Amino acid sequence: MNKIKNIVYYSYLLLGIILFQSIELAAQPKQIIDKLWDAAGGKNTWEETNYIMFSVTGNNQHASISGARKFLLDKKSGNVRFEGVLNNTHVVALFNVQQQKLHHVFDENGKEIVNQEFKNLLSDLITQYQVDLKVLSLPVSMISSQLDNDTESKLWNAEKLQKIAFQNFNGEKGSIYINEETGLIKRLDIGNRSYLVNGYKDIGNGLILPTTFKASTDSINYQKVASFTDMEQAKFSQF
Repeated sequence: MNKIKNIVYYSYLLLGIILFQSIELAAQPKQIIDKLWDAAGGKNTWEETNYIMFSVTGNNQHASISGARKFLLDKKSGNVRFEGVLNNTHVVALFNVQQQKLHHVFDENGKEIVNQEFKNLLSDLITQYQVDLKVLSLPVSMISSQLDNDTESKLWNAEKLQKIAFQNFNGEKGSIYINEETGLIKRLDIGNRSYLVNGYKDIGNGLILPTTFKASTDSINYQKVASFTDMEQAKFSQF
């Protein structure tokens, strides 16, 4: 009888340990997400930011878009203003990512260009914009990148970092390393590339984002970054 009681006791004990570990693991992603939000200035700060402007070099996704480029976006409406080189021509392109529609293309003197060639490049513009925004807003992007439950502590460059794997960032798997005290992402490993993440700036209203991503073969630099709560709507309809 005592033997049966012991078996039942240890069975419940084992079940309790398993349940406790499951609850603890389930809590880890939430703790990580909270840490990422806090480091970026808070979820409310991100949601209350209506407009973001940035210029960037590196990480070109298409041969049709070359050199430095500048984007101004309206997060709510999906309107985007692009300034840069498109098919070797300096242009200002106004489009909407939600509607997948190109509204206007102007040359560098403000003259509107009516050309099917540029309309065919809309998908290139949208892809480049989406990638550039995801990298700039890395802490926010990581929250929806299917973070793994398991984490690992690493000592790297005299910093105690927490290694967290993710399953889907721009269609690729990898890992981020966040400072255990500040919650700032310090390194991004994706595919066969490793980026040192730095240059954190308050881009406005307390929103803190990284601006430099240094790798051995490809570095991404955001030279000018700013966020706004209001913006002239003419920026999305006129030269």
